[in-house]
Amino acid sequence: MPISVDDQIHQLSHKYVRHGGKRNRRQQARRLASACDWIAKNHGINRIEQIGKRQVIDFYRNHRHLAQRTIMGYCYAFRELWEWLGRPGLPPEPQHTGNVLCDTSQP
Repeated sequence: MPISVDDQIHQLSHKYVRHGGKRNRRQQARRLASACDWIAKNHGINRIEQIGKRQVIDFYRNHRHLAQRTIMGYCYAFRELWEWLGRPGLPPEPQHTGNVLCDTSQP
């Protein structure tokens, strides 16, 4: 039986949550789990490796109603996913009029 996307996120985030600021890391892990769950349901994927730029952009488009700070949290959570998956570069950032949401100067 294949492992669900939520279980895959839990496995990858386990080590991440155990180091550093616990509350923030747990919150990022929860955000990433909910975002990946939404992507899995709406795009029919069953592995987190199948999540790409297109799915992240669609997530941002469908969650424009969220506060800017919350979207920024999702942006940082997707960054962690990109790092865990060993992807080059950074995930797409949400398009927003006004200030840049994610700080692109950090690796």
